[in-house]
Amino acid sequence: MSYLLDTHTILWALTGDKRLSPKAAHYYESAETGYFSIVSLWEMGIKLGLRQEDFRLTEGWEDSIPRELTRLGFLRLPVEPEHCRLVSLLPLHHKDPFDRMLIVQAQEKKLSIVSCNTKLDAYSINRIW
Repeated sequence: MSYLLDTHTILWALTGDKRLSPKAAHYYESAETGYFSIVSLWEMGIKLGLRQEDFRLTEGWEDSIPRELTRLGFLRLPVEPEHCRLVSLLPLHHKDPFDRMLIVQAQEKKLSIVSCNTKLDAYSINRIW
């Protein structure tokens, strides 16, 4: 099975957060045919820019996080022009722009998504948690 990591899954796995489910941890650790999206890095940058006290990353995160994911065997999934078109057609069950792009990428590549976000269940994707 091929799958895409949601942003929180990446962050929780990298930091050893206890909110990461054992099943999600298994998929993170196996990286058999796993992907991470450039969208997740964009979301991290936006969250850092909001200067919320409960969201911090170490200096150089924009290099270290993709490097670690690549080292573990994950493939980087870029945003393609077709994804931008498809996100405009996605029903508005969920309005988070980052999640909407991850949903489209998962649908287009026929990937399951590793996420605790139950709002994703409204879409035709397989959610693993």
